[in-house]
Amino acid sequence: MAMTPEEREKRWRNLVLISVGLFLLVAMTAIEVGIKGPKLPIASNVVVIALFNLNLIVFLLLLVLLFRNLVKLSFERRHKILGFKFKTKLVVAFLSLALIPSLLIFLVASNLINTSIEGWFKLQVERPLDESMMVAQAFYERMQDSALRHGQHIARGIMRDRLLEEERREALIDFLMDQQEQYGLAGISVFTAGGDELVHVKDPVLSPAIATEAVNTEQVRMGLGGRELTTRKEIANGDLIQGMVPILVSFTDRRVTGVVVVSHHVTERLEARVRGISTAFQEYKQLKLLKQPIKGIYILLFLLMTLIIVFSVTWFGLYLAKGITVPIQLLAEGTREVAAGNLDYRVQVRADDEVGILVDSFNKMTGDLASSKTKLEAAYLDLQGKAGELEARRRYTETVLEAVATGVVSLDAEGRLTTLNRAAARMLGLAPSLAVGRPWGQAFAAPEYEDLRALIQRMDRLRDGSLERELQLPRDGSRLTLLASLTPLPGPEGEYLGMVLVFDDLTELFQAQRLAAWREVAQRIAHEIKNPLTPIQLSVQRLRRRLTGRVPEEEALLEECTGTIVGEVEGLRRLVEEFSRFARMPSPDPRPTDLARLVDGVVALYAETHPGVALRTAFAPDLPPAEVDGDQLKRALLNLLDNAVEAGAAEVELKTVWRPGEPRVRVEVADDGSGIPPEAREKLFHPYFSTKAAGMGLGLPIVHQIVTDHGGQIWAEENRPRGSRFVLELPLSRERVEETA
Repeated sequence: MAMTPEEREKRWRNLVLISVGLFLLVAMTAIEVGIKGPKLPIASNVVVIALFNLNLIVFLLLLVLLFRNLVKLSFERRHKILGFKFKTKLVVAFLSLALIPSLLIFLVASNLINTSIEGWFKLQVERPLDESMMVAQAFYERMQDSALRHGQHIARGIMRDRLLEEERREALIDFLMDQQEQYGLAGISVFTAGGDELVHVKDPVLSPAIATEAVNTEQVRMGLGGRELTTRKEIANGDLIQGMVPILVSFTDRRVTGVVVVSHHVTERLEARVRGISTAFQEYKQLKLLKQPIKGIYILLFLLMTLIIVFSVTWFGLYLAKGITVPIQLLAEGTREVAAGNLDYRVQVRADDEVGILVDSFNKMTGDLASSKTKLEAAYLDLQGKAGELEARRRYTETVLEAVATGVVSLDAEGRLTTLNRAAARMLGLAPSLAVGRPWGQAFAAPEYEDLRALIQRMDRLRDGSLERELQLPRDGSRLTLLASLTPLPGPEGEYLGMVLVFDDLTELFQAQRLAAWREVAQRIAHEIKNPLTPIQLSVQRLRRRLTGRVPEEEALLEECTGTIVGEVEGLRRLVEEFSRFARMPSPDPRPTDLARLVDGVVALYAETHPGVALRTAFAPDLPPAEVDGDQLKRALLNLLDNAVEAGAAEVELKTVWRPGEPRVRVEVADDGSGIPPEAREKLFHPYFSTKAAGMGLGLPIVHQIVTDHGGQIWAEENRPRGSRFVLELPLSRERVEETA
C-alpha cells in the first residue's frame, strides 16, 4: 500500500531525529572522553560516559515532547479551540493519578544514590590539592599579566615616538633593548601590519633555542585584528609565556599598524614542580570524574522513568481526546466554511463509529446545499438579466418623459406624486425635488391650482374613464392655457394603482390662432379701407382746384377743410400700410448671425437718433452665432427700444446671456422707465392692445411674431428697482454649439 505524503514526511522526520540523536550521542561521548578521561581505562570511561549521554538525550527528548504537548494544549486553551476543555480534563486527570507517586519514588531513590556515592570520596585529600593547583595557576596568571602589561607599555612608546617609520628603525631597536634590559624580558618582537617580523630583541643569557622560539602566526593575525592576548607554550627547558599587544596609529586614530610580542621564560625546575602539582591534582580528578556520571546515570534513570510515566499518561490522554475532538473540530471548520459560502468543502476523517456517520451526513448536506446554490444562482442570473432589461426600459421611459414637451404627472393609489417630468414642472411652476413624494393636496395647495384640484378629486371618485379640461394658470405675469387629461392606472387584476395627468400647453397655439385671426381681420380692413381712400383723396384735390378763386370769402375755410380731409386720408393710408405689414409678415430667413455685432449695430443706429438715452451693452464671452434673420431681429430690437424710450427710460441695457453647451441664447432689453402694469402683462402681446394712448397695439405682436417664427420665445419681466425687461430666447447654430460643448 502506497504511503501518503503525510506519512512519508513523518517517516522522514523520524529518521532525521534518530540520526541527530545518534550523532549527538557519539559527539558528546567523544568530547567528554577527550576532555575528562584521556588517562583512564578507555573501556570503562567510554561505557560510563556513553550510558550517561544516552540517558541524557532520551531524557531531553522526552522532556521536549512532553513540553510540546503541554504547550500545544495551552495554546488551544488560550485560543479557545474547540475541544480544549475535554483535552485538559483528560490530561489533568491522568497526570494527577501518575505524577504524585512517581515524584515520591524519584525523590527517595535519588537521595539514596546521592548519599551512597558521596561516601566514596574524602574531602581531606581534595582540598590541599585544590589549593596547590590554585597557587600554580595564580603564578602563571601573574606572569601572563606581566607580559601583557609590558607589551602595552612598549606599544604605547612605539606609537608615541612613531618608531615604526623606516627612518626610525635604529631608534626602535635601541628602545626595545632598553626595555628588555630594564624589565628582564626573555624577548621582544615587533611585527608589521602585514604580519612580517620587523625587529626581534632577546635576552643574551638565555639559550638560543628559547630566543629563537617562533611566534604563532595565527596569534599575530589576531593581534593585528586589535585584540590583546597571552599564550603559554611548553618548550624543551621550561615554559614560554607571551603577551601580544596591537600598535595603534595614534591615541585618536585606532587603526592597527603592528603588533608587539613580549616573552617571559619559566625555568625548567620551577615548571617541573608546577607540573608535579598539576599531575597529582589531575590524577585525583580523573579518579573523581566517574563520580558524577555514575550518580547522573542513576538519577537520570529514575528521572527518565518518571518522565516516561508522565509522558505516557499525557500522550494517552491526548490520544483519547484527539479521537473525539479532531472530528468535531473538522466539522466545526466545515460549518464555518459553509457559512462563508464554500459549499464544496468536505470533511475528510477516517472513522468507523458514530462520528463517521455524522461526518458522512455533513458531507451529504453540503452536497445538497451546493446543488441548491447552483440552481439559485442560475435563477438569480436570469432575474438579474430581466431586472437589467426593466431598468433599461425604465431609464428609457424617464428619458422620453423628460424630453417630450407634454407635461406628465403620475399619482399613486395614496395620492402621492410619483412622476413629474420637466415639462410639467415648467408648466405648473413646481420643483420636482420638493413635489415628488408629497400628497397632491399639498403639492397643488396654491389658489391657482383650484380647478386642477377639483379635476383630480373628480377622477379620484370615478376611478374610471378619462377626464379632459382646459385650465388657465398664471405664470410670470401672463396666463398659460393648458389642456389637462386625467386617466386612471389599473393594475393586473383591475385594482386602482393611481392616475396619470397629461398637460398640453395650448398658449402658443391659441396665440398663433389669435394672430392668424387678427391678420385676416387686418387684411380685410386694409382692403376695405384702401379701396375708397384713393377716390376720396382725388375728389378732394379736384374740389380744391375747382373752387379755388371762385368763392374768395370761403377760400380759407375750403383750404382748411380740404387739408384736413387729405391729412386724415394720409393717416388712414399709413394705418392701412401697418395693417398690411402685420397681415403680410414675411417668413424669416435664418442664417448664422453674430448677435454681438447685430446688437452693436442697433445701438449705433439708435444712438444717432436718440442722443439723450444712455445705451449700454454686455455680451456673453465666446458666444457662438445664432440662427436668426438679422433684418427681422433688428426690427424687433428697434421696436423694443422705441417702447422703452416712450416709457420714459433714461437708460437702456442690451445684453446677451449664454452658458457653454446650451442650444439657446437670451437677448435681454432692460430699461428704467415706467414699467408695465401687472394687469396688462397678460395681454401685452395681443394685437391692437396698447398701454399708450396713441398706440396702435401692433409693435409687440410683431416682435412676438418675429421671435415665434424663429422658434424662440419672448416674455416680459419686472426690472428692479424699476422699469421692465424683455427677454428674447433664440436658437443657436447647432454645429457651433456642438463644437463649444
